[in-house]
Amino acid sequence: MQIFKFSQLPALLILVTVFAMNSAQGQVRAEKGKKQLGIIIGNILDAKTGSAIPFASLLLLKQNDTVIIASSISDKNGAFAFQNLAFGYYRLSVKNVGYAQSHLDSIYLRAERYDFNIGDIKLKPSVNNLDEVVVYSEKPLIQNVDGKMIYNVGESASSNGASTAELLKNMPLINNDPNGKILLKGKEPKILIDDKPTDLTSQQLQDLLESLPGSSIEKIEVMTNPPPQYATESGGVINIVTKKGKIGWVGKASISVGTKGEGNLYSNLSYRSKKISFATNIGIGGSDLTGNSYSKRQNIYPDSSNRFNSESNYRNKNLRPSLRLQTDYTFNPRSIANITYQGNVNYFDNLSNTQYTNINRYDSVYKISTRSNASKGSGYSHSFSGSYTFKGKNLAEYIRFIASYNWGKNDNDRDFFQQFLYPDYVPTGVDSTQTQYFNTFNKGYSFRLDYNKPLNIFKGNFSTGTTYSKYNYHNTLNTSFLSKTDSTFVPNNLLSNDFFFNQGIYTVRAGFAFNFNQKWFLNFGAQAEQTNMSFSFIKGNSTDVSNSYWNLLPNITIRREFDKTFNTALVYRASIRRPGLGELNPNIDYSDPYNLRFGNPFLSPSLSDNFDWNISWVKGKYYINTSFGYNIVKDVINSYRTLVGGGKTLITYVNIADRHEYEASAWGGYTFNRWFRMNGSVGYTFNQYAEAEKILYKYQDGGSFYTSVQYNFTPSNVFMMDGSARFSSFADPQGKSRSNLTMNLGFQYKFFDRRLIIGLNIADPIRSQAYYSNTYGSNFNIESYSSSNTRNIRITVAYQLNKLVQKNILTDKQKQAVLDKIKKH
Repeated sequence: MQIFKFSQLPALLILVTVFAMNSAQGQVRAEKGKKQLGIIIGNILDAKTGSAIPFASLLLLKQNDTVIIASSISDKNGAFAFQNLAFGYYRLSVKNVGYAQSHLDSIYLRAERYDFNIGDIKLKPSVNNLDEVVVYSEKPLIQNVDGKMIYNVGESASSNGASTAELLKNMPLINNDPNGKILLKGKEPKILIDDKPTDLTSQQLQDLLESLPGSSIEKIEVMTNPPPQYATESGGVINIVTKKGKIGWVGKASISVGTKGEGNLYSNLSYRSKKISFATNIGIGGSDLTGNSYSKRQNIYPDSSNRFNSESNYRNKNLRPSLRLQTDYTFNPRSIANITYQGNVNYFDNLSNTQYTNINRYDSVYKISTRSNASKGSGYSHSFSGSYTFKGKNLAEYIRFIASYNWGKNDNDRDFFQQFLYPDYVPTGVDSTQTQYFNTFNKGYSFRLDYNKPLNIFKGNFSTGTTYSKYNYHNTLNTSFLSKTDSTFVPNNLLSNDFFFNQGIYTVRAGFAFNFNQKWFLNFGAQAEQTNMSFSFIKGNSTDVSNSYWNLLPNITIRREFDKTFNTALVYRASIRRPGLGELNPNIDYSDPYNLRFGNPFLSPSLSDNFDWNISWVKGKYYINTSFGYNIVKDVINSYRTLVGGGKTLITYVNIADRHEYEASAWGGYTFNRWFRMNGSVGYTFNQYAEAEKILYKYQDGGSFYTSVQYNFTPSNVFMMDGSARFSSFADPQGKSRSNLTMNLGFQYKFFDRRLIIGLNIADPIRSQAYYSNTYGSNFNIESYSSSNTRNIRITVAYQLNKLVQKNILTDKQKQAVLDKIKKH
């Protein structure tokens, strides 16, 4: 019996929204009957050490008034709470012996939001008794800070129950290609977690992002023009910042289920004191994804043509346990250390079925076959990373050391069965059975040393650093065919191999930054790097490969600040894109015998010169950022398909040619009122190839386009809603692909003093995600389509294990004693 039809979805959305808004309005009307509802909580910390400041004095006043409304003292953990406050604007003053007094203005308590967690208020050491005044502003879902886009995940109704991979896809400027790879402005970015590189294989990184719960993320920072230490990354940088917890113990548990066959169970626990902070995240997620596809290929020969069509469906099942442990320790105000462990496991069981149809030039079917592909196995990855930071007397001067070590394994057993049929679908009696056993092992380590020093010249700054990373990969692939004569599997050495891959990268960089009269800013630097790469084959049809190359990659940025609302910058960066292991791996993927895929170990890196003109305008309720770019890309790495004998195509990666790219993008946002905000992005890149390649290989000039819209609606402190919609199309030298419009809606309601959180997430309510592609070669044309069942309704239940508002544990006698002591100073 079908309980729910998606045709009923619009009505469901209306009911959910009306119920939530009426509930929120009903609650507000009920609470208006009370005289005082407001709550303000937070923590007082030392700005240098991050440690709690106990017994700090707090005064709460009405904005633009000298009458004290309430006073309090922070407890031993630095925590404070004001409760039962009337609606209105407030000013909070904080002082403690030895620290400069701090004032926080414009805290607005109202019916729509009457409780505020200010977070950490950091007091600076007293210098000439100067006070600090900060205007408090509520944190929006998406912010623009110093040219960096920040997605405050904690402000999103979609974060509970979603994975980090899902959250990334809902951000401006970010989309994913037909293979699911995350792209930033159409290019693959460098992924950091808490400012540290991940250093994982593409599959391990995907497993990490799919298993890392969105509710464990504090914010996501997107940098299209990366900082100096990552300036050579051609695709920009995405930094995922995890939650570190508040003072004392904080815990949360959640469970979610979805209609497309998914479920997640997750919990986190954190502790923070004067010197140490600790956070742990543990969870398990499962998914059951189905999809279908078709392909229509026309093979063109000198004297004739024929067609080859395929239709397939698949079902992929995954189970992903994960564990993350993180500890920070403050030895003293200038010395801080961090240790992090991340472990992920992936169990998978995939099955696909395909029908192949051969059609002659007279449009008659002359051959049919069906093929079943089963893939079952598991993989794991473990990563340890640590960092140590030592700051000088001037805290802007520091030296930081980062080290990491990771290892992993992946086992994949694949079974193929193909049966051949007559045009009337009667079996011919001919079939074949093959197996492929993959076993891969990888390990790697890296070291990074950064040094930063302020200069006395033009408020300058000097930055330098060096890195070394080593990556080792061992692959074994054994392919066998079933012999019908004796029912034994016979090894096929042509489709088997055993090899070692090693890559070492050493870099050294230096750069300067200068500030001329707060109007003109100049940043410049360069990075020199050496890469050593080698393949050693124990078994296989490839020869050993080794390659070593040096590169010098300069960068320069000139920025003009006209005022606090408007600035523009000219940027030049030389960048490098090294071929990934998936592009180098010579393993032959035999899942489709008529379209064989394999990597190319002889690939060279692709270098590019990138020129950008960025403009940023932030004023009042709106902001907009635009960028215009021109890139010269040498030895472009791209997949390339050729038609060979027997009606088969070979798909591999090659350095196809040089390319000129013309880019334009914009992203911005508008705040309609305190309850409703919208953000959007749009971008276009036009790729141009040389005339010789277009004539010889039929390369095509083409454009890639992407756009997205995000919105956030928060009518009360217990209900919020957000959503997004996006569309993208991609061009490559042999064709183009595009997606349909994808959508996501999130609703969140909080009960029992906001400790119980119920979330509803609706993905692709109109239509599941699909891609349409056209590929053109010198002697073939292909039209293809693929779709996965992304349409989903997910319900999440989360529970805060500790109260969000804790009463001050100090007695009235203790408070009075501290106040008397402060008055004497």
